[in-house]
Amino acid sequence: MDKETFAVGVDLGGTAIKYGICSSSGIIVEEFKRPTRADQPVEAILDDIAEAISSAIKAAQGEQLTVRAVGMGTPGAVNVETGQLMGNTPNFKHWKDVYIKRSLEARVNLPVWADNDANMMAYGELKYGAGKGAANVVCVTLGTGIGGGIIVDHRLFRGSRYAGSEIGHMSIDYNGRQCRCGGIGCWEIYGSASAMIEHYRRLKPESFIASTIDIFNAYDRKEAAAVAVVEEEIRICAVGVANLINIFNPEKVIIGGGVSEAGDWFVARIEAAAINLAMKAATREVTVMRARLGNKAGLLGAAAFALDQEGHA
Repeated sequence: MDKETFAVGVDLGGTAIKYGICSSSGIIVEEFKRPTRADQPVEAILDDIAEAISSAIKAAQGEQLTVRAVGMGTPGAVNVETGQLMGNTPNFKHWKDVYIKRSLEARVNLPVWADNDANMMAYGELKYGAGKGAANVVCVTLGTGIGGGIIVDHRLFRGSRYAGSEIGHMSIDYNGRQCRCGGIGCWEIYGSASAMIEHYRRLKPESFIASTIDIFNAYDRKEAAAVAVVEEEIRICAVGVANLINIFNPEKVIIGGGVSEAGDWFVARIEAAAINLAMKAATREVTVMRARLGNKAGLLGAAAFALDQEGHA
């Protein structure tokens, strides 16, 4: 392992801070988790993150490893050059316009690079996972919400104000329901895990089902409500994926997040339906597949991004 370089990867979520020591070859040497105090002031959250990073650095030193940089994924749009969060994030009360980079660098005395969490997931899949070797990749995360990261010609697409790739807020029904973002008919309010559970409960109000795993298990038993929900989910996601194929003409569309844990059959069904909907010229060489790194993609992507930015890859 002496030829490798190491970074601490951090994945900031609404309920947990996941962090770990990651190698330049895509190995997580050690992984940790601690609760996120999302309702606390910014300085308290930064202190928690810095404490987590410092503990990982100490663990690396115990393994005779030198940490060269820190990479962090956070909800929200981030100016990658300055490391500033642009605006706020729904699940954090005070996490707004935060200078993540300089605040953490002052605390941990290492170079820190921050970006949107879905971008870091996409970068991880590009470097070490299902996107390896591809130049144009779209990553879709089907979780509590719907997020995405887009790679164009080997580079992350961020948009003019770092708010690109908000694919969950692409409208798939202009006569549809209003999303919490203010938009109408957003993919997220129809195709996320939360939407699936809500749909199931509308069909079976007496149900105690609490997760998409429960819904897919009921689908396997051919329970009518579950079949209706899953088939609708496939149709909705096919529309979203077809739109992304038409716009970006990627080599690969990678689907991750909790909903994708249903299995390869689920993603294959989305692929077949999306290819049927998309322009034929855009679908000739596209593959829709499951993410390979699971919930490790954000950590690995953040660490890899930091090492690449510092020239340690």
